[in-house]
Amino acid sequence: MGQYSVQTGLYKDVTILKDTFFTPPFNVVEVRENKKDPLLELMIMSSSPGLFNHDDYQITINVKKHTLLNLQTQSYQRIYNTPDGARQTMNIDVEQDAYFSHLPHPSVPHKGAIYDCENTIKLTDKSVLIWGEILACGRKLMGESFAFKKYRSLTKVFQNDKLIYKDNLYLNPKALDFKAMGQYEDFSYQANFLCVDPFHTPQEYIDLMQKEVEKEEDILFGITKLSAETCVLRILGDSGEQLFQALKRIQKQLDKQASNLRLQKISEN
Repeated sequence: MGQYSVQTGLYKDVTILKDTFFTPPFNVVEVRENKKDPLLELMIMSSSPGLFNHDDYQITINVKKHTLLNLQTQSYQRIYNTPDGARQTMNIDVEQDAYFSHLPHPSVPHKGAIYDCENTIKLTDKSVLIWGEILACGRKLMGESFAFKKYRSLTKVFQNDKLIYKDNLYLNPKALDFKAMGQYEDFSYQANFLCVDPFHTPQEYIDLMQKEVEKEEDILFGITKLSAETCVLRILGDSGEQLFQALKRIQKQLDKQASNLRLQKISEN
């Protein structure tokens, strides 16, 4: 079982990595270039090429009060032939006036893959969450389009212990033709991008997201306002890198906005 945990802290108004623990194949590395930036940027590195049969990853993230964290991945997550399945569990706690931003590289389930992922995210009424997920249909160029057995990713977001968002992405290619109308059709990648922010209106996010994704060709997208502080973007496309870079542009602008707001608060105090 591989696992890692991350806990942030504050040192002279700058977010630091206060505590971390990891086992093979993981390593936690700070990649922030400007050490005075309030936003801490961490990369999760792995010595493994992907998930294998019986792999069970356990992840714990604690973003402490007044801290800002951007958590990055190193590369695409490949899920190999797993006849008995592979699993990942992620528990995230974003405290008061804290910011958490996470856009992992696309997941690519290979032929015969069985994968189960569960993400539980706890927020307060003054926590900010930027959360992305990109899934490939498989190794399309290898003739493995929807050749995996099962892919399930369940994400639950709680605000003050109240469930405000639940996304149960469940794909079983044997039970449903994902090339049919109303499914993936001719597309091979899908992306979800969730924003929960009590300090900005969803319309601000919607305007930014629409401006960025409209630059892309050969995609379909929709943006939904879920509440007074929550919205979600969904995209279908044919290139994982295209979707990843489009969402990365949005994420970078939101990260910079969060850093600037924190610097402003620091200067006012």
